[in-house]
Amino acid sequence: MQVSVRDNNVEQALRALKKKLQREGV
Repeated sequence: MQVSVRDNNVEQALRALKKKLQREGV
């Protein structure tokens, strides 16, 4: 998985990734 975000969007990206992982059940 490749995720490119700005420094100020890192926290938001991490939250989104966690939600995605939970949805996929990984």
